[in-house]
Amino acid sequence: MMNYTMKEQFDCQQLNDLNIVEVVHRLGITTRRAGVNDMIPCPWHDDQHPSLTLYNRQNNQHCHCYACGAHGSVIDLVMKLEGWTFLDACRWLSQEFGIGKVKAGMYIPRPKIQSNQMDEEPKYSFIPMEMVDKMVSEENSLCRCLMHMFHPEAVKWMTEEYRIGCCPLYGQDDYTVFPSIDINGQVLNLKVQLYDANPGSPLFGHSIKGHSYWLGKIWVDKGLLPKETKYRCDGLFGAHLLNHYTQTPVVLVESPKNAVFGALAFPDMVWVAAGNKSNLKRNVLEPLRGRDVIVIPDCDAINEWTEIINGMADLANFTISDFCQRHAPENQPKFDIADYLQQKWQEDMQNDTPP
Repeated sequence: MMNYTMKEQFDCQQLNDLNIVEVVHRLGITTRRAGVNDMIPCPWHDDQHPSLTLYNRQNNQHCHCYACGAHGSVIDLVMKLEGWTFLDACRWLSQEFGIGKVKAGMYIPRPKIQSNQMDEEPKYSFIPMEMVDKMVSEENSLCRCLMHMFHPEAVKWMTEEYRIGCCPLYGQDDYTVFPSIDINGQVLNLKVQLYDANPGSPLFGHSIKGHSYWLGKIWVDKGLLPKETKYRCDGLFGAHLLNHYTQTPVVLVESPKNAVFGALAFPDMVWVAAGNKSNLKRNVLEPLRGRDVIVIPDCDAINEWTEIINGMADLANFTISDFCQRHAPENQPKFDIADYLQQKWQEDMQNDTPP
């Protein structure tokens, strides 16, 4: 923190320990609840949809934008939101919350918040993040499966990280929503799938055939989004996490489900998914540029993926793993990382069952 040799003295630690959500509210800014946190439009970049997360934690008040990577303390955020200097921000915080002693006449009154485009009718170019946030929940069919296999707190963490949601559709109320959020925090589309959540079923944890859709088109067709809304079906699932975990090794798999399973089993790596075998293209993998990436193809795609990835060796430091091929049973040609983890879980369950 900067030192000042002026008559004014501020307890910067105490100022940065102020409730960051309350500080934002005092500035006249409305926050939006997203899971356990609050969000506002990020002042560090041109943010049409709120992407700055406010972390209200005891002794750890801060903000982070998963779109542009900006990170700041309470004082940093006030400076950026109001366009003030460090001293001005400290003066306002001290006066507003009654902390320390501010020299009389030195306090600069906060200007009235001017009405701006945030008060206008929203103009959508991509799918609005608020539509995603409203659906974030562990009450979907896949998370109900995962609750049997992993600790509930881990499933909750994964749900927040990937913004996994729950959506009623075509008579079912527990479709799993996989939002495709790009590296800039823009929502490209949302894939929804229904899973067999019955632990006694041979298809437990697997998607039910014929129950896979893209919400982008459905919402436009229903008039829930303007016709000019941009939506794509070729985004890299989990790409929004790459700016947050910049030094963390990345694992590339085929399906969002595999990425979710992998993130729960091996949370020290960032798991992303291409979506399907045909989606392994340079423009889709561009967010991985310069990263260390472990590629784990499904058992039936090892040769195809190896050939394609070798042709993009300049993009990232790719390492192709034959893990699924090595562990696949003879009767499961489509064996993937999620199948492996389910298999291990079932073996552990059988071993724990008393005779």
